[in-house]
Amino acid sequence: MIAVVLAVTLLVSGANKIGLVDRAATLAARGETAEARQLLEHLVPSSNPAALFVLACIELEEHRFESATRLAQRLASLKPGAPEAVVLAKLIEERKRAPDDRWTDVAARAWSASGRPTPAAKPLLGTIDSHRPIDRAALARAQRPGDRLLLEFGRDQEGSSDLIEAALAEANAAERPLGVHLVAMHVLLDEAVPQEKRLLARGAALDLLARVARSHPEDCYLSSGVVLLRSDAQAPLTGPDLASLEEALRRKTFALPIRPLYDAFEAAYEQVDSASAQSRAFFETTRALPLEIHLALSRRAAATADPALRDRAAAVLTVAGTRLEAGATFLDRMIGLSLQTKGAELRGDASAMAAVRMKRAYLSDLMSKGRAFWQYQWPIASLWRDHFLRNITDEVGYHEIMSR
Repeated sequence: MIAVVLAVTLLVSGANKIGLVDRAATLAARGETAEARQLLEHLVPSSNPAALFVLACIELEEHRFESATRLAQRLASLKPGAPEAVVLAKLIEERKRAPDDRWTDVAARAWSASGRPTPAAKPLLGTIDSHRPIDRAALARAQRPGDRLLLEFGRDQEGSSDLIEAALAEANAAERPLGVHLVAMHVLLDEAVPQEKRLLARGAALDLLARVARSHPEDCYLSSGVVLLRSDAQAPLTGPDLASLEEALRRKTFALPIRPLYDAFEAAYEQVDSASAQSRAFFETTRALPLEIHLALSRRAAATADPALRDRAAAVLTVAGTRLEAGATFLDRMIGLSLQTKGAELRGDASAMAAVRMKRAYLSDLMSKGRAFWQYQWPIASLWRDHFLRNITDEVGYHEIMSR
């Protein structure tokens, strides 16, 4: 009986240590390094590899390179060949050599120099999720116009009455950041809006889109939405529709409005959870994008049966897809390739469809290779922040350097 009790005690103690280290890793990833250190104080002397790893990352974050190196060496002696230990040693070397370089560039060089090791069956750390729940009291601290909608969007379920009312209020408000108006439009166009509010919500969303397009005349993605969303998503494109789309596609930019959404969300979250503002902004941006616009283009083009109009629709799809394919993110490019595929299908162009498949395969391979570094958990707050910003501003280029 004593042996059983002792075994259970040891198992619980081990589980508690694992939870403690993962909690410390989460705090370190938020930049709360002093709190993370306190949690690790009693674990590092016991030669806990995961604790050594987190503490070495904290020392690296704070540019204590000699201490980080000693901890990394101790980790390597405890876990020889552990992928995290191999990459960490190179991270420390690269950061020490270039302390002012961009963190993601340092990570790319370290990843290449380490030989891009395959993850072990059992990683040192569990998944880091540094987001804290945001309560109503924290929401009250956000004072800038539009922030309530952005923060409610991150908290509430789609279709909630509070969220819809906040979106309606912002749809009618002037002088808001573009990102705020885009979130309002997204909420009001969502299928989760209750049936009794759907007509009002859709009308407000389309009026808002028209105002936004007028205030950003260089943006042909938003301008095309004014044409595409005013009719049912399955309605054929008319001659006037196509003329408007052809004119819009000659404008300066045609890209998903990723950056304005990210900037708006980041500014809102800086007020209530600054440590996770970049990661929260990244994830909420992907949820709030007005993807209805290009989906409507694809569906309405497919529904266009008149041969002459169908040819013009195919040309619009191809031009729109080509312009999106030049974007900085994988989402831009993948959507662009989808539009090009639809255009090729309307023309019956098998060679164009094959060319698109090759481009898509290349992007898929690049995504897989570029994300391999992030199969590991890195409790380094500055690296995480730069990672999210780079995914917004130069995702494809970022993955290219991570793949070299």
